[in-house]
Parts: sequence; structure tokens; C-alpha cells
Amino acid sequence: MNKAIKLVMTGLLVSANMLAQETDSIQQYGRGISVDWKESTTAGGMVTAGQLSHKTSVNPSNSLFGSVPGLYVLQNAGSSWADGATMYVRGLGTTNSKSPLILVDGFVRSISDLTVQEIESVVVLKDAVALALYGIRGANGVVYVTTKRGKTGKPVINFNYEFNMGTPVRLPEMVDGYTYAQALNEGLKNDHLSPRYTQRELDAFRDRTYPDFYPDVDWWGEALRNHSLGQNANFSIQGGGDKVQYYAQLNYLNDQGILKPTNDNEDYSTQLKFSKLNIRTNLDIQATKTTKVQLSMLGNFSEHNRPGAQLDDIFTALYQVPSGVFPVKTKNEVWGGSTIYSNNPIALISGKGYARSQNRALYADMNIQQDLSTLTPGLSASVRVGLDSDASYWDSNTRNFAYESSVKGWDGEEDQYKNLRNESALSFSSSTGEIVRRFNFNAQLNYDRNWGLHRLNTVLLYAMDRMDRDGQNASRAYMDMVGQAHYSYKNRYLLDFALSGSASSVLEPNHRWGIFPSIGAGWILSEESWMKGKSVDFLKLRASYGIVGRADFGVNLYKYYMGSGNSYYFKDTPASQSGMTEKQIAVDGLTYEKSHKLNVGMDFMVWKKLSLTIDGYYDHRTDILVDGGNAISSVFGMTVPKRNDGVVNNYGVELMAGWNDRIGEFSYQINGQFSFNRSKIINMNEEYRPYDYLERTGCRVGQIFGYEVEGIYKNQEEINQREVKQYLSEVRPGDLKLKDQNGDKRIDQYDQVAMGYNATCPEIYYGFNLGAEYKGLGVLAQFQGVANYSQVLDTRSVYRPLINNNTISRYYWENRWSENNPNGTLPRLTTLGSANNYNNNSLWVTDASFLKLRTLEVYYQLPDKWLRLRRQNVVKSVKLYVRGHDLLCLDGIDIADPEALGVTHPAMKQYTFGFNLQF
Repeated sequence: MNKAIKLVMTGLLVSANMLAQETDSIQQYGRGISVDWKESTTAGGMVTAGQLSHKTSVNPSNSLFGSVPGLYVLQNAGSSWADGATMYVRGLGTTNSKSPLILVDGFVRSISDLTVQEIESVVVLKDAVALALYGIRGANGVVYVTTKRGKTGKPVINFNYEFNMGTPVRLPEMVDGYTYAQALNEGLKNDHLSPRYTQRELDAFRDRTYPDFYPDVDWWGEALRNHSLGQNANFSIQGGGDKVQYYAQLNYLNDQGILKPTNDNEDYSTQLKFSKLNIRTNLDIQATKTTKVQLSMLGNFSEHNRPGAQLDDIFTALYQVPSGVFPVKTKNEVWGGSTIYSNNPIALISGKGYARSQNRALYADMNIQQDLSTLTPGLSASVRVGLDSDASYWDSNTRNFAYESSVKGWDGEEDQYKNLRNESALSFSSSTGEIVRRFNFNAQLNYDRNWGLHRLNTVLLYAMDRMDRDGQNASRAYMDMVGQAHYSYKNRYLLDFALSGSASSVLEPNHRWGIFPSIGAGWILSEESWMKGKSVDFLKLRASYGIVGRADFGVNLYKYYMGSGNSYYFKDTPASQSGMTEKQIAVDGLTYEKSHKLNVGMDFMVWKKLSLTIDGYYDHRTDILVDGGNAISSVFGMTVPKRNDGVVNNYGVELMAGWNDRIGEFSYQINGQFSFNRSKIINMNEEYRPYDYLERTGCRVGQIFGYEVEGIYKNQEEINQREVKQYLSEVRPGDLKLKDQNGDKRIDQYDQVAMGYNATCPEIYYGFNLGAEYKGLGVLAQFQGVANYSQVLDTRSVYRPLINNNTISRYYWENRWSENNPNGTLPRLTTLGSANNYNNNSLWVTDASFLKLRTLEVYYQLPDKWLRLRRQNVVKSVKLYVRGHDLLCLDGIDIADPEALGVTHPAMKQYTFGFNLQF
């Protein structure tokens, strides 16, 4: 059992989510449907505003780590505007798009446009009881975000300010110029090629006597500063009377990145800068005794600034360019470069000009609710309309920088500086990045009635969602007709039923509709007379089953297309004539994916302190769109369309538990969650493979395949004596010794096997929180980790040195095989590459499990008596706090962050100093 698993199991012995707080809450199904949590039969989970208030993030998705069982939230490395988390609900249930449907106040909107402070709750819908309401878009789960609204009472004014600082972690350590020159010579020697550097040139690197010609540049140190800086200021007011309740918020945040040489140009900066202004107004108006109107609006304006070079190009250069090939600038104050390397990393940051992007979003919606109890008690209706507009614009002022190469003149010869490119003037351009418009219309009829021991709540819903995006074949439209009923008897016997008809514009016009039923049942045992008087406060058993769909694939797949083809020669005197050819063969019988979801669960609370929830689920996904070529004979002669032949089974278990207690003025909580998920491909129209172990069918979705490494050939004698021969490429000492899987004494493509897990989503995801407070002084620590998770280590220079003119990391240099180090654990150096070494194999497929300290907060709530000013409390409360995010990572990779592998912006530790004032 690996380190991460041991840590999570230890935490779960005393941890998980506080069910005690949720028993008085409402379970949101979305679609304007909610059920008292006690009577819910669904497996949903929720994050509250109180839980989010302890977290700091430019992007709210990065505040959801380890918060809800079944919600897999994975960090992405990148600039502050592009590091939003990747989310999955209950793992990988399909071989196609696996992203959940994200809704904000019931509409498809980006969570990145929100701020953490305006979110009231985040509900994760996971099983068929709730997901059938979303029909053809619900199969991958739903993340439902609700924003804050007004409350009856005196105005409550909050002002919150945070100063944020980030530091990059686990930056790659590349070798110096002298070591690089040695490594290059060694790699050339291993390739049977002449060395690049003579001994006196090596001496010049070592002694640093000619820095223009034999430099030693720490490119990472020159390119990056050791911190980023940012601020987050938030002002909100919430309150209202009997007629109008309101919530309004103004939020401004900014962030300045970690690039260093950004102020070399007098008129502009090339720093990574991001700023965002959010203005929200949510109003609830009691227009008449029976009519309520909800008006909601969010205005969002954001801007980011970057160098004229793309961020990917800058970090590619940092990972590639050796420290010894040229200086940052020559003695002539011209950027260094060569005929091989035109990507001086510092010049890419400072000398390419700059680019700016602006994003403007306006989200507005209105909900009119009409009480119709005059017609019959419990009847009501509502109409919702949403209008969204989102657009981005680019301004660029870019240029080419001048650079020159430098060659040392030995033995009295003159030093040479050769101009390789002249500087160009700044060139202005502007463009529209993306324009998206969305229109939503919902009409809903509700009936809620109690009689005796019975309660019935029913809903009829019509919904239409149309999205128009600039570009050809980029628009989408969806339509839903939903019927839902919730019934309870004696507050203990529960039944949910839903039936939806759902259509998508991407399907063939005559086959766009699908039917999606679901049923859920529950039994609250703690309401039975024979359970009364016992220490059990709450005990509920529940189960659900239903069918949900997915159809978010490309448009017009059901159409047959002809297009321009090659030229043909006709007539007695042949002359070239343009022809036509088949461009697309229609998908025969195109349909949506069907997800058959079964869930069984239990909710339990005892002593009003200990809570436990357990869910087990099974998801059978059919009609997945997969490649059709392997199902059709190659005699067909052209590209075969996809087919709805794919089948994937997905199953797992989820657990959350918690302990919440108070002893006098001391309160504490220990809570956490654990999720296990595994997928299995049943059918994917796989090509014929001669051996069973080569088959992807029967394996996990995204399963990694590669060669099994048995060691490293230490010398030529080992190669000659081995009966098994490798035919991937020429074998030399220092190459990996691969295992013969089929016993044919050959190593070829037929010797790859499944190894590790997948690199997309871990099978095990967990988190646990520890919190305590005494007289206003508190501490909160949140840990989150993953296990059964693999990654392929293929980062250039770090794990793939010298090839394609890459530099080499110190890690590789110190652990490589060489004639002087025949027991090295990494393959020999080579400038030409080797198919024996640089492929998917068990040396590079690594365990990517980790446990991170996601949040550590220390806060102090000032005593009320300190805030009294004469007889009036102008300031109702003051909270001071210090937070850290991603402060600690326990894993087996060590030299790189497991969530920031590859050529990318480094992962960041975040520090926050803030205060909150409430008036």
C-alpha cells in the first residue's frame, strides 16, 4: 500500500463531511427542483459558502479540491487566468468527452467568470434521480453552482481584502555550461559521432574565461522571479424587507506573474498580468401577494497581458536551450542566438513586444414565480428567461528581435559575431477572439401538497437552450420536456420519479429526441417507532436507477459530403479537369450515448456528532461513438465514419464521514471523503491484435500501454549474450533491456503490455479537514490526495535530454548510464534518440499518487467587546487571517510537481494575508 493510501485511510478513521449540518438543508436537483435533505433519494453532495470562505483562488474551480465525494478536481499549471481545474464526476465513464455539465443559477455558464465570494453553494449531481432531469446532457454528471441572494433583515455589509503572493515550486534544475558540453560530447560518442567541443573549449566552459562564446547562463534564474503578487478586494451588501430582498457585490482582483525581465521597454510591460472586475446584483421582488420576480445580473470584465511570444513558446525555450550555447546578450548588447537556437528565452519575454486580451461577459436572467393556489392549493408556475453574451478581443504589438551568434577565434584568429536577424518595428494587430451568445427559456408548473401522512411534489418543465458561437458549425441547441414527482409517506417512505424527453441539434433531425426515465426510493429507518429512543439520530437507506444521455459531439456527422478532389484526365486528347471526391461518409444511425446508472446509499448520524454517508454505484454506458474503421473491411478504400458501438462499464464506492463537537468555548471538527472509481472498456471496435495482452478492450479507459523494462545493458557482451533480440532500433550499451512478452525471442510492437493506471483521472481521490477554534482563534487544515494514478515522464531535457537539441537536467546527468557509471539507472546519452529507450515503458510510467496540504488557515475573530464604540457597534465583526495553499506535497516524483509535469508554467505555492469587516 503506497504512502498516499496509508495517509488517507488514517485520516478516514476519524474524518469526513459533517452530515450533522446538512440534515437541516435543502438538496438541490436543479431545474428549479429541490427536496428537503432528509427526504432526498439522490447521491448528491454540496459545498457551502462557509466552506469556500476559507479558500483563496482567482478561479473558483480551484477551491473545490477534496470537497465532495465523486467530484474529481485536478489542478492545471498555467498563468493565473488559465489554471482553472479540470473536473470529472465519478471518473471516466466514456471514451469521449468526460467533462460534467456546469450550471450557474441553472444556466450553462463558466465558473471561471465567478468569484468565490458570490457563491452560495456548489452541488454535485451524480445519480439518475437528479441527472435524468438533464436528459441528453446529464450522463457525465452536473456541477450546479448557486449564487447568493438577498435575505429579509437589516443590511449586512461585508468588506474583504486579501494580499496574495505565490512562489513557483520544483523548478527544473538544468546543468551548467561545462556539464552540458561534457554531456553533448558523451552523447555524440555514444552515437559514434565526433565530439562537439575540444578540451580547451571544455576548459573555457569550466573556467568561464570567454562568456560570450562559452557561457554559463541560468536561463530559469534569468527568466523568472521568485514570487507573484496579487490583490483581491470584495464589497457586498445583503438584506431586504418584505417586498424586496437584495444581494449586490463588487469584486476586483489582480495578479502579476513571475516573469523577470518585463520592464526593459519604456512604454510597456511584458509581465503576465491579469485583472478582473465583477459586478453582481440579485434581486427578489414580491410584486404582488402571489407574484414573485427574481432579477439576476452579472457583469464581468477581465484583461490579461503577456509577452508577444506565446507562453508555451517561452517555457519550451526554457526547457530546451542549454546554458552553454550563447549568452543572454553579447558584448554588442545584441540578443544571443545561433543557427540552431533562435528562441533565446529572455528575448522571447522582453524583445517580442506584448499582447493583451479583454473578455467581457454579461449574464442576465429573470424568473417570474406565480402562486396559483387560488385554482388549487399547492399549485404554482414560473417562467425563466436568460440572456448571456460573452466576447473576447485581442490587441497585439509584436515584433522580431535581433540576435547574433558568436564564435571564438582561437590561435590568433579574430572573434566572429554574425548577425542572424534584424529587429523589426512593433506591428499592431487586433482581432476578435470569440463571441458567444446564449438564450434560455424555461416554463415550469409545480404542485406541492400535503394531506394526512402523505406529501406529493410534482413538476412539469419545458426548457430550451440555444448557444450561438462565431464560426462555421459552432452553434448548438437543446430542448427538454421533464416530468418529476417526489412522494413521501409518514416522513419515512420516499419515492422519486422523473421522465424527460430531450433533444440535441447535433443529431439527425428525425432522430433528435431521447427518453430518459429514473426512479429512486428511500427509507428513513430512524423515523420508525422501534428506532425511537436509541442513540441513532438519523438513518436512511436509498437506491436509484435510471437512464441519462450524452450527445456533445461534432455537428453534421449524420450528413454525407462531397468536395473538391484531385485532377483527372479525360477525352481523346487528355486534359486536366478538376474533380469531386467524397469528403465525409454519414454516420449510420447516429444516436446519443446512453448511461444506465444504478446507485445504492446510506446516510447515518449518531450522538449528533458522528456522521457517515456511503454510496456504491454502477454505470453502464452504451452507444458511445467510436472509430468504425476496424468494423469495416479495408477493401472499403476510404475513411470509415464513426459508429455508436462503444460500451464502457464504470463502478465505484464513495464515503464521507465526520465528527463535529464543542467542549465549552473550544470547538473542533474532523471530516473527510474518499472516492474509488474504476472503468472497463467492453467494446471500442478495436483493431485485431494477435495477443490478448495487447487488447485495450477489457482495460480501463485511458489505460497506459508500454514495454516492461528488465534493466539496462551494461556492456556489449550483455547484448551479444542475450538470446532475445530487440528490433526497435540498434541496441547499444546503456540501452534499456525490454521484456519479451510472447516468447518469440524478439522485442517489437507486440511486446507492449498494460502498465500502471491512466494519466487522465485517478481511481482514488480523497480529502480530509482538521479544524479547531477557541475564543475566536482558529486553525483549519485541508488535505487532498490521489492514488491509483499514473503519468508518463517525457518532459524534454528533464527525462529526454539532448534529443532535438534539448539541454539536460542535473537529475538525468547524475543518474545516467555511462562507461564510468555502468550501474546508472537511466539510459545512455544520445543526440539521435533511441526507440529502445524513449517510448512508453515501465521506467517512465510512474506512480503519480500524491497527498497535498491544499489549505492551511490561521484566523482570529476579534471579540465583540473590542468592537463596541460608545454604545454603537459600527463594525459588527472583524476577522484577520493568514492562508497558505499547496504548501506541502508528498509524492514519489520529487523533482517535479505531479500536477505540473511536462513543459509548462510551474506549479505555485500561494500565501494570503487578509481581513474581513462586517458592518
